[in-house]
Amino acid sequence: MTKFDQGIIQANIKKSALPRSLPSKNDTSFLWGLLILVAAFLLLMKESVNDAYFFKINQASQHFSPELLASITDMGNGVVTGSILVMILCFKPAWILRVLLAAVICLLVTHLLKSYFDAPRPAALLEQINIIGDVRHSKSFPSGHTATIFLLAGTAYLSSRRLLSRIFFVSLAIIVAVSRISVGAHWPIDLALGAIIGWLSIYAASLICKERLLSPRYQYLILTALLLLLGTLSAISKNEFPQMPIVEQLQQLYLVVAAFCLYVSYLFNRHMTTSNIIH
Repeated sequence: MTKFDQGIIQANIKKSALPRSLPSKNDTSFLWGLLILVAAFLLLMKESVNDAYFFKINQASQHFSPELLASITDMGNGVVTGSILVMILCFKPAWILRVLLAAVICLLVTHLLKSYFDAPRPAALLEQINIIGDVRHSKSFPSGHTATIFLLAGTAYLSSRRLLSRIFFVSLAIIVAVSRISVGAHWPIDLALGAIIGWLSIYAASLICKERLLSPRYQYLILTALLLLLGTLSAISKNEFPQMPIVEQLQQLYLVVAAFCLYVSYLFNRHMTTSNIIH
């Protein structure tokens, strides 16, 4: 083990002696959130309710800028959500393994259900609806964007006990989820199940995988590899909004900010290491 690793570990041991926010398996507020999502899903199983909410939200979205709605809904894209998760993990490194496991669970469950149900999207059944971006007709159920953004919200919720942080990320997840209806990509029930999958994925991962602080070199290796993967996906994936360059530019901005956070985290830890060695 290098002096750098030893210094960081010593610094983290000192931090662990202080009161800090830790995830709780008995976090009742988190489970209440899950109960609300399940209740919403059961309510939306009634076709008339599902259709009514879709038309109300989709028609109301005509009063907002298409670029704004596209930018909001793209926050559920894996590249953007992954970039924000990297930013969080720079300051919550003990959650790296949990988040990776949750991402795998979320990805597998979402894609398996999409392929199994192959449900038609609104554009396949309705004619006069507001559609922003590419028109898609199949694999509507559940919403992948909603699953990923709720995985992010669940991670922020469990890894922090700051009320404002929790409110911010849950509110963000709800707004991004609703925007999937605004752009005409999903039914409300798709969002409900997607939210349940994302919310449950990080909770299940937190139960399966204990909070574990990896060696600093592995932390930065994993996060750097993740950023490179996200950058590659951003470059080769088809943009859902080809007529709106702002969406792609924002994706690149999230990646740059995530890389900057990782670099700053590295410099800060190196400085802390040097201070520990000197003292």
